Amino acid sequence: MKKKILLFAIIAAGAWLTFGSTIPTKSNIVLILSDDAGYADFGFQSNRFIATPNIDRIANEGVKFTDAYVSAAVCAPSRAGLLTGINQAEFGNVDNYIKGVKYTIPQADYGIPQNIKLIGDYLHPHGYRTGIIGKWHEGFSKPYHPNSRGFDYFWGFLWGSSNYLPGKAVEVEEDGQPVDPARIPYMTDAIGDHALEFIEREQDHPFFLYVSFNAVHTPLQSKAEDLEKFRDQFKDKVKLNNAAMTHSLDQNVGRIFAQLEKLNLLDNTLIIFLNDNGGQKNTIHADNFPLRGQKSDPLEGGIRVPMAMRWPGKVEPGTVSSRIVSSLDIVPTALAAAGDKLSKQPQLKGKNLVEVASGKNGRDDRTLYWLISNDEGAIRQGDWKLVFENGKGPQLYNLRRDIGESNDLFQSNNKMGKQLLAKYQGWKSSLPPKRFQPIRPGDGSKD
Repeated sequence: MKKKILLFAIIAAGAWLTFGSTIPTKSNIVLILSDDAGYADFGFQSNRFIATPNIDRIANEGVKFTDAYVSAAVCAPSRAGLLTGINQAEFGNVDNYIKGVKYTIPQADYGIPQNIKLIGDYLHPHGYRTGIIGKWHEGFSKPYHPNSRGFDYFWGFLWGSSNYLPGKAVEVEEDGQPVDPARIPYMTDAIGDHALEFIEREQDHPFFLYVSFNAVHTPLQSKAEDLEKFRDQFKDKVKLNNAAMTHSLDQNVGRIFAQLEKLNLLDNTLIIFLNDNGGQKNTIHADNFPLRGQKSDPLEGGIRVPMAMRWPGKVEPGTVSSRIVSSLDIVPTALAAAGDKLSKQPQLKGKNLVEVASGKNGRDDRTLYWLISNDEGAIRQGDWKLVFENGKGPQLYNLRRDIGESNDLFQSNNKMGKQLLAKYQGWKSSLPPKRFQPIRPGDGSKD
């Protein structure tokens, strides 16, 4: 009788294992970041001139967020917010940190404060392997190095930009060891190569992969075959390079999709795509239509970004969400993928993007804040946004009616303006001093 019971238990266990859906599994997470691209530079954002079918696939098979924001208008502070889930002004990282600019702290002391957790620190207890490929821009010395900040693997560069051309990328490293430039192909392809290697290497573990492309940040350097593809379409040399570099970016996103499919990981992988800040119109001719402003501005063109998310079984394909979302929501969403309860992380004010996309969060009246510089910033609450730009008085816009921020309503709707002004001033007064800033004001604000 005991043998029969044991045999039945073994058969039942085997049957249970056969139906994988009954076994709770942690989702893999792939976070893909582009650099300096415009709000309208991708197909899923209605660009008709540069085909981006692989990036578009994330939106088409998941959700497109129309009102997505980053927490800063330039590279390094924006990434600090994204990686911590905390508005970086709340721990003093307001300014960019750029090579060649003198700051109030030495280079060795630059980075995210060591008492602040990064996304990998949250995911490690859940058994995740973590990797970053590409641009870091959050510290240079050992205490602030990716391998010291929750990432098991790092291949890329610590500064905010890199040469793209084969054999020309200097200061690239792998887990702290220099990489011979002669071994590095076109940078966007190299980032793709190492992303694929990480996925294959870690396929038997839940993993978090941060694919931090530097495309389409300057320098404008493209592969010859990509330039030829667009040469008849774009006569402007800057826009031609932008198109070619965007194409290469999209091709490598396609390679990541193919690798996940090949290894049967795609259906259990959360993929998020977004840009790091508003499009850089001056140097790369990014297209921010219909937004006003660009990178480094508190206007929509500086802080609203293209963003999409694909998560099979969690997000209905083809969803378009006009809810207000933020890069600060990525850490909470990753924790949800890991099975963590957000209630255990009170320092995180962001939301699970799945619940936002499905409309489970109730009214869309959340409040977001930006401190761009001492006299520039913004607050958005629901449809309303108050802006402080270039030392001008506060400007009030209703973004549902005026996405281009052309009709200042501060005088005609003084009650709402004063309400947001008081709220913003209260938040700003609660902030700690800046941890660092350029010795010459403005030096670090535009790159």
